Amino acid sequence: MRIPHSQQPNSAKDQSGIALIMVMVVVLALGIMAAHFSFSMKIETRLAINTTRDPDMEWMGRSGVELAKYVLSEKMTIPIENQFDSLNQMWAGGPFGTNEVLAAISLRDVSLGDGVINVKIEDLERRFNVNVHGPEIIAQALLYMGVESFQSSVIMDSLMDWVDPDLMVRTNGADEEDYLAEPNPPFPPYLVKNGPIDDLSELLFIRGITPEIYYGIPSLDPSMMPVGMGTGTFGLVDLFTAVGGFQVNINTASPAVLQMIPGMDENLAFDIIMTRAGFDGMDGTEDDLPYVRIQDLLTVPSITPDIMQSLRRYVTNRSNTFEVIVEAQIDEYSRIYRALIVRVSAREFAVLNMRWE
Repeated sequence: MRIPHSQQPNSAKDQSGIALIMVMVVVLALGIMAAHFSFSMKIETRLAINTTRDPDMEWMGRSGVELAKYVLSEKMTIPIENQFDSLNQMWAGGPFGTNEVLAAISLRDVSLGDGVINVKIEDLERRFNVNVHGPEIIAQALLYMGVESFQSSVIMDSLMDWVDPDLMVRTNGADEEDYLAEPNPPFPPYLVKNGPIDDLSELLFIRGITPEIYYGIPSLDPSMMPVGMGTGTFGLVDLFTAVGGFQVNINTASPAVLQMIPGMDENLAFDIIMTRAGFDGMDGTEDDLPYVRIQDLLTVPSITPDIMQSLRRYVTNRSNTFEVIVEAQIDEYSRIYRALIVRVSAREFAVLNMRWE
């Protein structure tokens, strides 16, 4: 029986349809490969450009550090302002501590070559030097944060074992075998330092110090805190530094830091802050009343001569060690540099170290 021509399979048309589909698939695949290649080349080009800019970025960072040094040294030529360091002065972002030279200088959006830098200066005397007042003040801090007494004793003994040069282990401390067998997470096994703390992050290696204690997650155990003490929302990183002077700057220290001074309580720390902050109650503004001399603390209503005498050991109104943070940017490429500088004299600063993030 003969099949009508209209009902015969059209093999030629079917084959051409399959071929068209295959061509479209190949074109799509090639398009995807081309897009991927283009994207990869764009990334490679951007990385190459950024690499060539790294030397420029480094010099921008170094220039920012030099600018910070100049601002700090020039401030020392201003009468009265050269007697103290406070948050309302230009170096800290405030409106004062300027002369004709500094009035023409900015630390923000400074054009430099093809890029821009922003400079921030923080004094390290706003916190306690952990290598000077570590055991005494850390014990006070742990109490304020509500750390359980046994864990606190583990931290204190382990801290002393970490920094002292001998190999003896305290009752609740830890030695090399402890850290080699069971290091603090997430670190691999490590040895005891047996020396001063060079970077505050070393505290995370010490037995008993958790990220919550170091960074300041809200109170670990509020029921453990004495009545009237703070909420424990601060961490050790907010209270301590590994570099700095023997005393804390009464003009720049936070309420949390001031509460750590032996004999100080939350109310007294609040009064000191409110007195220096002026009428608006905010640090770093035009109506601030920084303590030009330490004896000016006697203007705080709750400070008696006896309290003043005990405070003298722990406080100053000067800062000599500073961290300079420089944000350098060229087009969309940016990098942050950090440098530690120390005041050698009124007009001279030394750079202790510099690194980039």
